[in-house]
Amino acid sequence: MNSALFPVDLVADSLRELAGFFGAPLDCEDVAELRRSGRFGPLDDLAADPRFASGLKRALDAVRAPDTDAKANTLLNRSFGELFLGIGGGPGAKPFESAYRGSGRLFQEPAAEMHALISERGLCPTDGFVEPPDHITIELSFFEQLMRLDSAILGGGERPAIEAMRRRLLSWVPAFAEQCRAHDASGFYAALASVLVALLDAGI
Repeated sequence: MNSALFPVDLVADSLRELAGFFGAPLDCEDVAELRRSGRFGPLDDLAADPRFASGLKRALDAVRAPDTDAKANTLLNRSFGELFLGIGGGPGAKPFESAYRGSGRLFQEPAAEMHALISERGLCPTDGFVEPPDHITIELSFFEQLMRLDSAILGGGERPAIEAMRRRLLSWVPAFAEQCRAHDASGFYAALASVLVALLDAGI
């Protein structure tokens, strides 16, 4: 993504916001505020670009479709559980890189690779987040941190790592987004997954 069009901080903030959506279900207050304001956060600054506008509109339409905040919260929480936690026994959209690489068995080589990459920089997941290191939230958060580190260091230096991480995500996130599209009853997470793919496709 051309930094002249999208500042590094905006891209990093957008990655953080998307990581949050895929990391935990929204609470009722967040759902109510989104329905009321029609605003996400940093992602709103991408909405003028047609590559992102449609996905963000679909996500907002999905959260506003039920006629009450409580119904919207229930719909999104059910979708989150079915997609990412395996509740209900359906195929869902497993939020782990290892589900889309190699044999498709979880907790395999991609998890070990991400653990090594994160450890090399002295990083670790937030306390209480117990998912394996190839979870989409951790990978997006690591990507965000690489971008912030490159921006903070005089002369950068993390560009090769940033591009490698972008390509890593592109090797499996489109398949994850397709699973969201196929199985998300709310349409909310499928729309946000499409925004993420567009962000990765745009380059960083």
